[in-house]
Amino acid sequence: MVGRRVGAWRKLAVLAVALVALSITFASVFVYYPVTATISPVPPPVKFEPGTNAGQADLSGTIGVSIGVDETSLTVTIHPTYQTAIYKNVSVIKNYDTKSYNVWIIVRTAANLPSGSNLSVCFVKSPYSRSTTNFPVPQYTGTMECVSLTATGTYSIGTLDAEEKWEVDVYSYIPEGASLPSTTEARIHLVYSPSSETPP
Repeated sequence: MVGRRVGAWRKLAVLAVALVALSITFASVFVYYPVTATISPVPPPVKFEPGTNAGQADLSGTIGVSIGVDETSLTVTIHPTYQTAIYKNVSVIKNYDTKSYNVWIIVRTAANLPSGSNLSVCFVKSPYSRSTTNFPVPQYTGTMECVSLTATGTYSIGTLDAEEKWEVDVYSYIPEGASLPSTTEARIHLVYSPSSETPP
């Protein structure tokens, strides 16, 4: 009697597995709803421009500033030494729109520098006054917002008003006695949006 019950249960289990397999393999119906996605690209409202010190003499070569053909990408190459180096107005960010945009910096890849070093990008707003205190880490002064590029993260740097421009500085500090790296880089995104929500 027990053997018959076990056999029956086995048959039911096999049937259940077969039914599940069939339900997975063969769907009975598919319903398609039409959806249209329309994009209408516009010229970029915020652009990079060369600063007054782009291409000027550096400790080695020149201050390299390369801007993309559509002015939506920027590469800056500097050659600092020990202690503090200030690279003033290497680039400009200009809002050509009639509305304001909230701006963030996202540091994706941090600069690999000796312990105690700092590399910061600073955005200087009108009337373009700069603080030369609080080194090796520059501080916000009311017209200057700085972001350290030695740690990843997302940082709000304010609102770029309609037709406003910000000058871009780079601040470097390497403590004396540290081994100078041959080359290191930080990879960041400048993000702007009409929304105040923090970008992903």
